[in-house]
Amino acid sequence: MSRRSALANFLLLAALEYFLIKPYEFWHPRIFEAPFYVYLGLQCLLHRVGIKSLAKANYSLNHGEIGIASKYESQLAFDQAYFLPTLLVRDDVSIEEKFSVILEFVEEHGYPVILKSDVGCVGKGICKISSLADLQEKIPLLLGDYIVQKFTPYTYECGIFYIRYRGKPRITGINKKHFPTVIGNGCDTLLSLARSHYRYTHHWNSFLQYLDTNRVPAVGEEVRLSFIGSHTLGCKFTDDIDLLTPELETAIFKVFENQPGFNFGRIDVKSESEEALKAGKFVVIEVNGVASLPTHMFDPKFNILQAYKIFFEHGKYLVKIACEHKEKSMDLLSYREILNRVKANQHMLNQVHHQLKDLG
Repeated sequence: MSRRSALANFLLLAALEYFLIKPYEFWHPRIFEAPFYVYLGLQCLLHRVGIKSLAKANYSLNHGEIGIASKYESQLAFDQAYFLPTLLVRDDVSIEEKFSVILEFVEEHGYPVILKSDVGCVGKGICKISSLADLQEKIPLLLGDYIVQKFTPYTYECGIFYIRYRGKPRITGINKKHFPTVIGNGCDTLLSLARSHYRYTHHWNSFLQYLDTNRVPAVGEEVRLSFIGSHTLGCKFTDDIDLLTPELETAIFKVFENQPGFNFGRIDVKSESEEALKAGKFVVIEVNGVASLPTHMFDPKFNILQAYKIFFEHGKYLVKIACEHKEKSMDLLSYREILNRVKANQHMLNQVHHQLKDLG
């Protein structure tokens, strides 16, 4: 066999393993999302909507909240009664001033608190602060504007996708977040058990560093490992639209009813329990705009075609809603400026993520 043939066979086997053996939920995001962006572009041509004009689906938010805008400013567009107490810590002040702002927040709300990037994405750059020592260690590593948010003990977390088309609101998906857990066997350490988990990656140190990983859990002891509700950091997402009750639907609609400029996106919420969520009792931890993924499509029960069907349906809704509001006036950056800002934000988040991850 020639060297060229051997290389071709190797690449073919690698592709088969990636696309046919590796579950799509673990594909590289850019590979998985590529067909969606092609479809989205075709829908934009069909409806005569410019790509940038998709932001007009959420015309009240900076660029529709596509990953370059301030998460904090997006949150302020809504009634804060639904959200956890949150404060912006600006990057253009001294470290001493950042300490002072966060400590004042802690005095009011207590430890722990969560720090996350104001342009956060997929859980990168998130850290939990439980003491002054934590704060002193982590503050110098943070880049860009940051959000400090009260930590909630609620552990039942979901992403809820909301659209409003022609004035009619609708919840199109709910995904429960199953945080990675391990079961003790009385022999292996927490770190060893975590590393044997089928979703484990080296990124897990982002949250394992908060645990005593040398501890040996007792036989049958269940240990939850993470507090970061990100699919790329170990959470399994499932399609849980059956959680939707009239009470929950009413409560979700109330979050958006006084903000006509938000019509497409996902909110992440935490609740005390499934029963509490169904009763419409929750706190909102984050708003995600036009770049939101319908994350219930990552349920392992779906095959790749079913997942793309969900993805494409939401893309069509995005285009139709943007078309509905195409006359709205918005200040939009050029394509080059948007791409440059996205790249800069991703670089910054990756840098912070690796610095925080390496602390453990």
